Amino acid sequence: MTSIKNNFIQSLFKILQAEQYALLKWLREDLSQLADTSDLDILVSAAVAQKIDLFVRTTESIAKVDKQELAGVTHYFLYFTNKDFLQIDLLFQFVRKGLVYLSTKDVFDNLVIINGIKTYTKEMLFEHVLLFNSLNKSGLPEKYYQYFKNLPATELNSILQSFNNKYGTKHKHLIATTLFNPMLRATILRYLNTLSENSSFNKIINYLAYGWSIWQQLKEKNGQIITFSGVDGAGKSTIIKDTLCLLRGKYRKKVVVLRHRPSLLPIISAWKYGQQKAEQKSVERLPRQGKNNNKISSFLRFSYYYLDYLLGQFYIRVKYLSRGYTVLYDRYYFDFIIDGKRSNINLSPTLPKFLYTFIAKPDLNFFLYADAHTIVKRKQELSIGVINQLTTKYQLLFQDLATRHQGLYINIENTDRQNTLQTVLTHYLKIA
Repeated sequence: MTSIKNNFIQSLFKILQAEQYALLKWLREDLSQLADTSDLDILVSAAVAQKIDLFVRTTESIAKVDKQELAGVTHYFLYFTNKDFLQIDLLFQFVRKGLVYLSTKDVFDNLVIINGIKTYTKEMLFEHVLLFNSLNKSGLPEKYYQYFKNLPATELNSILQSFNNKYGTKHKHLIATTLFNPMLRATILRYLNTLSENSSFNKIINYLAYGWSIWQQLKEKNGQIITFSGVDGAGKSTIIKDTLCLLRGKYRKKVVVLRHRPSLLPIISAWKYGQQKAEQKSVERLPRQGKNNNKISSFLRFSYYYLDYLLGQFYIRVKYLSRGYTVLYDRYYFDFIIDGKRSNINLSPTLPKFLYTFIAKPDLNFFLYADAHTIVKRKQELSIGVINQLTTKYQLLFQDLATRHQGLYINIENTDRQNTLQTVLTHYLKIA
């Protein structure tokens, strides 16, 4: 972890030194060695949350702060000046879908201080992670299993017995907790429903708060759409894979990769061959091999796929963007403008380009290109002449679109993998 991010974390906990808080799901590691993929979960009061908010917003090394307030938790997404990232989740209540599953009083009553950091006891740690994952229909995660497994046998047995006594369970071996157990979940739910925090009145309040959070998420477009275009062999797949790993790993983003279009409607050949066989034939067939020269047939094909974009944009918004996903498109609508032949469509680009007006614009669009001779060495699917022709058309289209939507359409010569990825990242951080 870099010194900027490390200094921020050290300073944060110095500020919290005299406050009541608990660092959650912490395995007693050195915070200066926090992995890029790790975040900080902290149980706080509203007053302490205000102090953290002020500290975050006045720290000069933070270039950008995104804040999301949901029922029982506030998420901070911090982007540092050196492109590092840290997510901080401030919890006020342990609640899942309106159900309180752990008492904040119990956590604060079981605080311990480890190397100057306030956290909860190992018994509370085990209880927290097992309850959380059981309610989410999963078992104890591997990293927690390894942590508890390496404790002295007497200490581990004491932790298991403490949980058994409280919840009426019969855990004898830690390994059993790594698998989801429906009976354990049912037992936990019976116990939780007896708590005062989950009385009929409180449950109604909690469910209303949960429903409000869902509504707020649906109203806001929390995710982004990023498209990658380019002729076959330009290196799109590699850069998309690198971007996927970077966003998921370092920036803790939920990411989904879509190919070409929303696919709310199946490919046309699926109506004849069935979805599975049609997709298989599509993968096996080389691009731009269609022989359709009929204008009416081409118009109908284009209309079908255009309808998929029109309807699909709302589907993508609800299913992914409202839930904070970053959607990566491997190819996009621009193919219909520049390379309709790829979809066995023979139309003038004028109509597809005009109709692009009515499609929601992605947050970022990248056109990747490379030297035609280099591309032919990678994939012998297109001639050098065709590659150069398509590349020029794509570049001119992106330049034209960029004049109306500045910063959203970027041409990148993909000659160096790391340089390309850094360019993608630089533009992404502007819209994240």
